[in-house]
Amino acid sequence: MTAPTDEALMLAWTQGEERAFTTLVSRHGAAIKAFAQRMLRSADQAEDVYAETFVRVATSTWQLSGSARGYLFTIARRLCLDILRHRRVVREAVPHLVELDWGAPTPNPEAVALLRERATWLERALARLPEEHREVLLLRLVHGLSAAEVGAVLGLEESQVHSQVSYARKRLRALLDAENSAAPGREEQS
Repeated sequence: MTAPTDEALMLAWTQGEERAFTTLVSRHGAAIKAFAQRMLRSADQAEDVYAETFVRVATSTWQLSGSARGYLFTIARRLCLDILRHRRVVREAVPHLVELDWGAPTPNPEAVALLRERATWLERALARLPEEHREVLLLRLVHGLSAAEVGAVLGLEESQVHSQVSYARKRLRALLDAENSAAPGREEQS
């Protein structure tokens, strides 16, 4: 037996099936919270966005006009933007984008230090991207939304999403290259 789609769960929820809502929260809650954490740099505010996203889902009527996942991220994004506007933050660093979870045996200390250094470089480079490019990368590459879902969240055509992802990747690479070449004691390695 296959699991019901997100859209089927949303419809079931609107018809009063409480288990459907619980399933939606368990499927997407962690991703919503992680997205908010990266946007806001605040675990407390990310928790608030997570809770408010699902409160809004629970109290609203959803129409079959797009993916349920896109709908959830749209709500979360709007809540994050409201908080950012309130804090008057234009461009803020995105901490802990690369979380180092070893799972297997821990690499040697030198490898761990190098990976942490590279993760810090990536976070700094992401923070320097314009907000619209940072958002598209987070939604598309980190949270795995389809181009159509990202387009629905950000109000873009699918072709615009592809274009922005491509541009953002190139810009991110340039920023990482600049950071790498500016690092003291770094020599070009082939």
